[in-house]
Amino acid sequence: MNENVVASSGAPLFFPTPAAPVLAGPEEQVPSSDSGRGPSDIELDPAALQGMGETELRQQVLEMLTCLRRCTLQELTGGAMHTEATLAIDSMTAVWIISTVGKAFGRRLVRLSEVDRDSLRSVGGVARLIKQTTASVAGAA
Repeated sequence: MNENVVASSGAPLFFPTPAAPVLAGPEEQVPSSDSGRGPSDIELDPAALQGMGETELRQQVLEMLTCLRRCTLQELTGGAMHTEATLAIDSMTAVWIISTVGKAFGRRLVRLSEVDRDSLRSVGGVARLIKQTTASVAGAA
């Protein structure tokens, strides 16, 4: 079936024709030196992560999320907030963040079955979890 139903305005309802590409303005750039960064471009330094405070880790997690979602920090932080006043995230995103940080250390940071579920619901919870686990990794080294 090749027919495309059109609205009263003449625009196709189901299979819209692609519009001309829209170029992003300077305010829509990802807040980094490389606006084309994606999840595979994230490079983390374990020593730097261990030296970060919780606030710095929150910022690092937000930067990771801008790469994952390919959006600006402003777009990202416009989302729903958790009860602790940091950005709410779903558990699969939290698992991805923890896994990505674990890769920097060359090992799994935590057993997810032993993690408080509330830690996986916000940027602040994930940052606290990373801080706790990287401190224990440093203590074990």
